[in-house]
Amino acid sequence: MYPREVGYFRPSTIEEALKFLEKEKDSRPLAGGQSLIPMMRLRVANPSYLVDLTPLNMNGFNLSDNEVRIGATTKYSEILSRTELRKATPLLVKALSQVGDSQVRNMGTLGGSVCNADPASDSPAVLLAAEARFVVKSVNGEREVKASDFFKGPFTTQLKQGEILREIKIPTHADYKTTYVKLVRRAGDYAIVSAAVMLKMKGEEVEDVRLSYASAADRPYRAKEAEEFLKGRKLNEENLREAAELALKGASPPSDVRASSSYRKELIKLVTMRGLRGAS
Repeated sequence: MYPREVGYFRPSTIEEALKFLEKEKDSRPLAGGQSLIPMMRLRVANPSYLVDLTPLNMNGFNLSDNEVRIGATTKYSEILSRTELRKATPLLVKALSQVGDSQVRNMGTLGGSVCNADPASDSPAVLLAAEARFVVKSVNGEREVKASDFFKGPFTTQLKQGEILREIKIPTHADYKTTYVKLVRRAGDYAIVSAAVMLKMKGEEVEDVRLSYASAADRPYRAKEAEEFLKGRKLNEENLREAAELALKGASPPSDVRASSSYRKELIKLVTMRGLRGAS
Protein backbone atom coordinates (compact mmCIF):
# COMPACT_ATOMS: atom_id res chain seq x y z
CA MET A 1 0.00 0.00 0.00
CA TYR A 2 1.19 3.51 -0.80
CA PRO A 3 0.84 6.44 1.60
CA ARG A 4 -1.63 9.21 0.89
CA GLU A 5 -0.33 12.34 -0.82
CA VAL A 6 1.73 14.40 1.60
CA GLY A 7 3.51 17.75 1.50
CA TYR A 8 7.18 18.22 2.35
CA PHE A 9 8.79 21.14 4.18
CA ARG A 10 12.53 21.51 4.76
CA PRO A 11 13.18 24.25 7.34
CA SER A 12 16.55 25.93 7.76
CA THR A 13 16.20 26.64 11.50
CA ILE A 14 14.48 25.06 14.49
CA GLU A 15 12.36 28.19 14.89
CA GLU A 16 11.16 27.89 11.29
CA ALA A 17 10.25 24.25 11.85
CA LEU A 18 8.35 25.05 15.04
CA LYS A 19 6.35 27.84 13.42
CA PHE A 20 5.38 25.56 10.54
CA LEU A 21 4.35 22.73 12.89
CA GLU A 22 2.28 25.18 14.92
CA LYS A 23 0.56 26.48 11.79
CA GLU A 24 -0.04 23.15 10.01
CA LYS A 25 -1.94 21.16 12.63
CA ASP A 26 -1.70 17.82 10.80
CA SER A 27 2.02 18.06 10.04
CA ARG A 28 4.56 15.64 11.53
CA PRO A 29 8.31 15.95 12.16
CA LEU A 30 10.46 13.60 10.09
CA ALA A 31 13.82 12.37 11.39
CA GLY A 32 15.11 9.04 10.04
CA GLY A 33 11.68 7.88 8.87
CA GLN A 34 12.19 4.28 10.01
CA SER A 35 9.02 4.36 12.12
CA LEU A 36 6.87 7.05 10.50
CA ILE A 37 7.20 6.04 6.83
CA PRO A 38 6.07 2.41 7.36
CA MET A 39 3.08 3.71 9.34
CA MET A 40 2.24 6.06 6.46
CA ARG A 41 2.40 3.17 4.00
CA LEU A 42 -0.14 1.33 6.15
CA ARG A 43 -2.12 4.59 6.37
CA VAL A 44 -2.03 4.41 10.14
CA ALA A 45 -0.37 7.84 10.05
CA ASN A 46 -1.68 10.40 7.56
CA PRO A 47 0.13 13.72 8.03
CA SER A 48 -0.60 16.67 5.76
CA TYR A 49 3.08 17.66 5.72
CA LEU A 50 6.39 16.09 6.69
CA VAL A 51 8.74 18.58 8.35
CA ASP A 52 12.30 17.40 7.72
CA LEU A 53 14.45 17.80 10.84
CA THR A 54 17.74 16.68 9.28
CA PRO A 55 19.02 20.20 8.43
CA LEU A 56 18.57 21.45 12.01
CA ASN A 57 21.80 20.13 13.58
CA MET A 58 20.04 18.27 16.38
CA ASN A 59 22.44 15.34 16.17
CA GLY A 60 25.58 14.51 18.14
CA PHE A 61 26.20 14.31 21.86
CA ASN A 62 27.78 16.05 24.84
CA LEU A 63 29.25 14.14 27.75
CA SER A 64 29.78 15.46 31.29
CA ASP A 65 30.65 13.72 34.55
CA ASN A 66 27.06 12.90 35.42
CA GLU A 67 25.05 12.83 32.19
CA VAL A 68 25.05 12.28 28.45
CA ARG A 69 23.06 14.64 26.24
CA ILE A 70 22.15 13.13 22.87
CA GLY A 71 20.53 15.13 20.08
CA ALA A 72 17.16 13.82 18.96
CA THR A 73 18.21 13.21 15.34
CA THR A 74 21.36 11.28 16.27
CA LYS A 75 21.36 8.01 14.36
CA TYR A 76 21.72 4.64 16.06
CA SER A 77 24.87 3.94 14.06
CA GLU A 78 26.57 7.06 15.38
CA ILE A 79 25.76 6.12 18.97
CA LEU A 80 27.06 2.60 18.40
CA SER A 81 30.30 3.85 16.86
CA ARG A 82 31.36 6.09 19.75
CA THR A 83 33.60 4.59 22.42
CA GLU A 84 32.63 7.37 24.85
CA LEU A 85 28.97 6.38 24.67
CA ARG A 86 29.71 2.69 25.07
CA LYS A 87 31.35 3.59 28.38
CA ALA A 88 28.90 6.28 29.53
CA THR A 89 25.61 4.60 28.62
CA PRO A 90 26.32 0.90 28.01
CA LEU A 91 22.72 -0.21 28.44
CA LEU A 92 21.56 1.97 25.55
CA VAL A 93 24.37 0.70 23.33
CA LYS A 94 23.55 -2.92 24.17
CA ALA A 95 19.92 -2.36 23.19
CA LEU A 96 20.60 -0.39 20.00
CA SER A 97 23.01 -3.05 18.76
CA GLN A 98 19.99 -5.38 18.58
CA VAL A 99 17.72 -2.99 16.67
CA GLY A 100 16.72 -4.05 13.15
CA ASP A 101 19.49 -4.47 10.60
CA SER A 102 22.35 -2.23 9.48
CA GLN A 103 20.05 -0.21 7.20
CA VAL A 104 17.69 0.58 10.06
CA ARG A 105 20.59 1.46 12.37
CA ASN A 106 22.11 3.73 9.72
CA MET A 107 18.86 5.67 9.23
CA GLY A 108 16.92 5.32 12.48
CA THR A 109 17.26 8.03 15.13
CA LEU A 110 17.01 7.86 18.89
CA GLY A 111 14.51 10.71 19.02
CA GLY A 112 12.37 9.17 16.31
CA SER A 113 12.06 5.94 18.28
CA VAL A 114 11.19 7.84 21.46
CA CYS A 115 8.50 9.92 19.76
CA ASN A 116 7.01 6.94 17.94
CA ALA A 117 6.45 5.31 21.36
CA ASP A 118 5.98 1.78 20.09
CA PRO A 119 5.51 -0.40 23.22
CA ALA A 120 7.70 -3.06 21.56
CA SER A 121 10.57 -0.67 20.81
CA ASP A 122 13.91 -1.06 22.56
CA SER A 123 15.09 2.46 23.33
CA PRO A 124 12.01 3.68 25.28
CA ALA A 125 12.36 0.78 27.73
CA VAL A 126 16.08 1.50 28.17
CA LEU A 127 15.54 5.22 28.66
CA LEU A 128 12.85 4.50 31.24
CA ALA A 129 15.27 2.31 33.21
CA ALA A 130 17.99 4.97 32.94
CA GLU A 131 15.56 7.65 34.20
CA ALA A 132 16.27 9.82 31.16
CA ARG A 133 14.75 13.24 30.62
CA PHE A 134 13.51 14.63 27.33
CA VAL A 135 13.99 18.25 26.28
CA VAL A 136 10.92 19.36 24.35
CA LYS A 137 10.87 22.61 22.38
CA SER A 138 8.05 24.78 20.99
CA VAL A 139 7.60 28.39 19.91
CA ASN A 140 6.87 29.16 23.58
CA GLY A 141 10.18 27.79 24.89
CA GLU A 142 11.49 24.52 26.29
CA ARG A 143 10.41 22.05 28.94
CA GLU A 144 11.85 18.83 30.34
CA VAL A 145 9.78 15.68 30.69
CA LYS A 146 10.82 12.60 32.66
CA ALA A 147 10.78 9.33 30.74
CA SER A 148 8.33 8.00 33.34
CA ASP A 149 5.87 10.76 32.38
CA PHE A 150 6.54 10.96 28.63
CA PHE A 151 4.95 7.74 27.38
CA LYS A 152 1.14 7.76 27.68
CA GLY A 153 0.15 4.67 25.69
CA PRO A 154 0.71 2.91 22.37
CA PHE A 155 2.24 5.44 19.95
CA THR A 156 1.16 8.26 22.30
CA THR A 157 3.40 10.68 24.20
CA GLN A 158 3.30 13.95 26.10
CA LEU A 159 4.32 15.82 22.94
CA LYS A 160 1.78 18.42 21.88
CA GLN A 161 1.14 19.69 18.38
CA GLY A 162 3.84 22.18 17.48
CA GLU A 163 6.45 20.62 19.80
CA ILE A 164 9.55 18.66 18.86
CA LEU A 165 11.92 16.55 20.91
CA ARG A 166 15.25 18.35 20.81
CA GLU A 167 17.49 16.35 23.15
CA ILE A 168 17.65 13.30 25.40
CA LYS A 169 19.47 13.59 28.75
CA ILE A 170 20.70 10.31 30.21
CA PRO A 171 22.32 10.18 33.67
CA THR A 172 25.56 8.20 33.71
CA HIS A 173 25.62 5.22 36.06
CA ALA A 174 29.22 4.11 36.40
CA ASP A 175 28.46 2.12 39.56
CA TYR A 176 25.69 0.07 37.93
CA LYS A 177 26.04 -3.11 35.93
CA THR A 178 23.60 -3.46 33.06
CA THR A 179 22.19 -5.96 30.63
CA TYR A 180 19.53 -6.02 27.93
CA VAL A 181 17.69 -9.27 27.29
CA LYS A 182 15.62 -9.38 24.11
CA LEU A 183 13.59 -12.35 22.94
CA VAL A 184 12.75 -12.37 19.23
CA ARG A 185 11.60 -14.84 16.59
CA ARG A 186 14.52 -13.87 14.38
CA ALA A 187 17.33 -11.32 14.49
CA GLY A 188 16.19 -7.77 13.82
CA ASP A 189 12.57 -8.32 14.85
CA TYR A 190 10.70 -6.28 17.41
CA ALA A 191 10.85 -7.88 20.83
CA ILE A 192 8.36 -10.51 21.85
CA VAL A 193 9.46 -9.35 25.30
CA SER A 194 12.62 -7.58 26.40
CA ALA A 195 14.06 -6.43 29.72
CA ALA A 196 16.47 -3.60 30.49
CA VAL A 197 18.24 -4.25 33.79
CA MET A 198 20.39 -1.91 35.87
CA LEU A 199 21.90 -3.35 39.04
CA LYS A 200 23.94 -1.81 41.84
CA MET A 201 25.31 -4.18 44.46
CA LYS A 202 26.68 -3.54 47.94
CA GLY A 203 28.65 -6.61 48.84
CA GLU A 204 26.34 -9.55 48.23
CA GLU A 205 23.14 -7.53 48.55
CA VAL A 206 21.21 -5.40 46.08
CA GLU A 207 21.57 -1.70 46.80
CA ASP A 208 19.48 -0.54 43.84
CA VAL A 209 17.90 -2.15 40.80
CA ARG A 210 15.81 -1.02 37.85
CA LEU A 211 13.73 -3.36 35.73
CA SER A 212 12.10 -2.01 32.57
CA TYR A 213 10.34 -3.92 29.80
CA ALA A 214 9.22 -3.65 26.18
CA SER A 215 6.16 -5.54 24.89
CA ALA A 216 4.96 -6.01 28.47
CA ALA A 217 2.26 -3.30 28.56
CA ASP A 218 0.76 -0.50 26.48
CA ARG A 219 3.93 1.53 27.06
CA PRO A 220 7.43 0.86 28.43
CA TYR A 221 6.83 -0.71 31.82
CA ARG A 222 8.91 -0.55 34.99
CA ALA A 223 8.46 -3.27 37.62
CA LYS A 224 8.53 -1.17 40.78
CA GLU A 225 7.31 -3.90 43.13
CA ALA A 226 10.02 -6.29 41.99
CA GLU A 227 12.63 -3.55 42.39
CA GLU A 228 11.57 -2.76 45.95
CA PHE A 229 11.50 -6.44 46.87
CA LEU A 230 15.08 -7.00 45.73
CA LYS A 231 16.64 -4.06 47.59
CA GLY A 232 18.68 -5.29 50.54
CA ARG A 233 18.39 -8.92 49.44
CA LYS A 234 20.81 -11.38 47.91
CA LEU A 235 20.31 -12.55 44.35
CA ASN A 236 19.74 -16.18 45.25
CA GLU A 237 17.41 -18.44 43.30
CA GLU A 238 14.48 -17.95 45.67
CA ASN A 239 14.64 -14.16 45.47
CA LEU A 240 15.09 -14.22 41.71
CA ARG A 241 11.93 -16.28 41.32
CA GLU A 242 9.96 -14.02 43.64
CA ALA A 243 11.15 -10.93 41.76
CA ALA A 244 10.12 -12.55 38.49
CA GLU A 245 6.61 -13.12 39.82
CA LEU A 246 6.39 -9.56 41.14
CA ALA A 247 7.46 -8.23 37.75
CA LEU A 248 4.09 -9.36 36.42
CA LYS A 249 2.21 -6.98 38.72
CA GLY A 250 1.22 -4.04 36.58
CA ALA A 251 2.21 -5.78 33.37
CA SER A 252 -0.48 -6.16 30.71
CA PRO A 253 1.22 -7.73 27.69
CA PRO A 254 -0.73 -7.79 24.43
CA SER A 255 -1.71 -10.73 22.29
CA ASP A 256 -0.60 -10.33 18.68
CA VAL A 257 0.99 -12.22 15.80
CA ARG A 258 4.25 -12.61 17.72
CA ALA A 259 2.85 -14.13 20.93
CA SER A 260 -0.17 -14.45 23.18
CA SER A 261 -0.51 -12.43 26.38
CA SER A 262 -0.20 -15.54 28.55
CA TYR A 263 2.98 -16.62 26.78
CA ARG A 264 4.46 -13.16 27.18
CA LYS A 265 3.79 -13.31 30.93
CA GLU A 266 5.95 -16.41 31.15
CA LEU A 267 8.64 -14.67 29.11
CA ILE A 268 8.57 -11.63 31.40
CA LYS A 269 9.55 -13.92 34.25
CA LEU A 270 12.25 -15.51 32.11
CA VAL A 271 13.88 -12.24 31.01
CA THR A 272 13.71 -10.88 34.56
CA MET A 273 15.71 -13.78 35.95
CA ARG A 274 18.06 -13.90 32.97
CA GLY A 275 18.67 -10.16 33.13
CA LEU A 276 19.39 -10.10 36.85
CA ARG A 277 21.81 -12.98 36.52
CA GLY A 278 23.49 -11.30 33.57
CA ALA A 279 23.97 -8.01 35.42
CA SER A 280 25.18 -9.52 38.69
